[in-house]
Amino acid sequence: MIVSVADGDGPPLGDVVSEDVVTADAESVGDAVARENATVAVVYASAVADPAAVVATVRSRAPGLPVVVVGTADVDADVTCAASDETAVRAAVERAEHIAAYRASVSTLYEACRERALGQPDADVRERRADADRRLDDLPEDSDVVRAALRPEGDDG
Repeated sequence: MIVSVADGDGPPLGDVVSEDVVTADAESVGDAVARENATVAVVYASAVADPAAVVATVRSRAPGLPVVVVGTADVDADVTCAASDETAVRAAVERAEHIAAYRASVSTLYEACRERALGQPDADVRERRADADRRLDDLPEDSDVVRAALRPEGDDG
């Protein structure tokens, strides 16, 4: 589920991506990302009064959720997209989805490590590690995307 954030009538993100899209305004975005089990948040900088505050709200309510900011804004998002055309937005969302997949694989690896008892077989841990390594290799060759994928949860930049 992708949460598209715009006050008033924002651009129709559902026409651009194949995933389910829920639209939220800046005031309700925190509830939306928590309620909708979001995978990515897309913030339209030109359609909200304070894009940085929206990003901060998303990060506080859904730590680790990748945030895409569309349009020009001085915001430390996981993925930025200056252009708002369909191709650019779709590519930005895809980069954010790679980040989400990598973060999920690391979380799964962490849980497997915590659940493994000392002296027990570690096949599950090795499998999870291999998956996380594959997802890291699958990240786009973009230093900003890699930096965003490696950002600890709750880190605002």
